[in-house]
This record gives sequence, C-alpha cells and structure tokens, in this order.
Amino acid sequence: MEQMKGPLPSPGILKQLAAYLGRMEAVVSGELTTNVTNAPMGAAKINGRVQNVWLSVEQSGKDDASDLSFTVDVRINGTSCLTTAPIIAHVSGEVSQQKTTVKTGDTGITEAVIDTDNNDVTIGDVFTYDLVLTRTATPTTEMLTAAVNVDIEPL
Repeated sequence: MEQMKGPLPSPGILKQLAAYLGRMEAVVSGELTTNVTNAPMGAAKINGRVQNVWLSVEQSGKDDASDLSFTVDVRINGTSCLTTAPIIAHVSGEVSQQKTTVKTGDTGITEAVIDTDNNDVTIGDVFTYDLVLTRTATPTTEMLTAAVNVDIEPL
C-alpha cells in the first residue's frame, strides 16, 4: 500500500487499514455435495505475506458410518501457499455444528501450515482455491456453507 501522507486520523490507521485490506474471503453457500476447483478469491490489495488460511463451516454435517470432511488448497498465481491444508471433519457421534479451524481444541480440526517459501504477496497477485470434499453418496446430514479465509500480513 502506498504510504499515506498526514495528517492521519489516528496513529494506528495504516495498520488498521492494512488488516482490513489484507484479508481474502470466499464463501460457498448451501450444501457441500461436490468439490469446488480453481475458484477465484480475488486479487491482493496490499503487499505482504500470507499469515494464515482458515476455514469455517455453518454445519459440519453428519455421517457416523463414513468419512465426511473438507479441506482447501489456496494458491497465489497458481502456486500453493500451504504445506498442510486446513481440514474440518465430522467426528462420529457428534451432532452437526458450526466448526472453524481457528478454534483450538475442537475435534475433527486440522490447522493450516503456511509454506514460507511460497507465501509472499504483491499487489495484484491472483488468489484461487480448491475446496475438496470427502463424503459418501448419502451422509445423514450434508455439510453446509463453507467459508475460506486468507489473512495477509502487510509488509
């Protein structure tokens, strides 16, 4: 982001703006029944580094007999910025519920690990993602409304 000239409304305004501009988000609305591939998230508005990739789901679904989970790969200009993808998985015996990979200690959660060799971002870099679903043909309850979030730390 180009340095703003003063006077500024507060000493922390540049950091606050960068935190707002440094977030990429995508939402897949409704039931998750198939993979979403090469979906666009948008272009970076600031220079920085990917700090975190996290997932949330409105409902985690239910299938006590088979695997039910989803994961995401986020790419910057076609190159993954992850060494470990975040995962939300239904845990047998649990009810379908809201889950997120930013809440530590929850069951069925794998947090993302950022590839520090491939996480640099320049204004205009294009972000895409693949959301990969593992499920049987008929889970008891489908997963519902997934949100993919990328946090970019400004330089």
